[in-house]
Amino acid sequence: MYNDKKSLLGKFFRLQRLLGRYFHHRFRQHGPMANIHRGQGRILALLKLKPEISQKELSKILDMRPQSLGELLEKLERNGYITRTPSEEDQRIMTVRLTEAGKELANSEKQLNTDDLFSSLNSEEQAALKDYLDRIIATLEEKLSDDMPGPRPKRPHFFGGGMKGPLFWRW
Repeated sequence: MYNDKKSLLGKFFRLQRLLGRYFHHRFRQHGPMANIHRGQGRILALLKLKPEISQKELSKILDMRPQSLGELLEKLERNGYITRTPSEEDQRIMTVRLTEAGKELANSEKQLNTDDLFSSLNSEEQAALKDYLDRIIATLEEKLSDDMPGPRPKRPHFFGGGMKGPLFWRW
């Protein structure tokens, strides 16, 4: 039984590595919108829904340090997908906006398509896998919350979307 659990955990680690390679490959082919759950793709997906936002608000919604967000925004700006301009009301506030090129990219068909990832499973198997993963996640969250003193930190979700939201994972 121990070897079965060890083997199962090994398969999870292998899946994690393969998913990383898969998304890295997609990024090389399709650019930032290859994965709307990470990095530049996550920012563009959010800006697609809210085309004008302050950098501070964006940092809060994405739960990112301002410095980390600044680096990603710099890359997006350098590639012509966004503009950052000082707010007219308060020059200290930077307003982030999608450019036409950014809108085109955000609306392009290069976004994550999971059909090929789950094509080997029928709809019932996909539902069962979702249930299994939800249970494993719940178990891990419960165990981790027991190990951490004090209240569990809340991660902001895009406009209250939670796990059902289209853009962001709940950790």
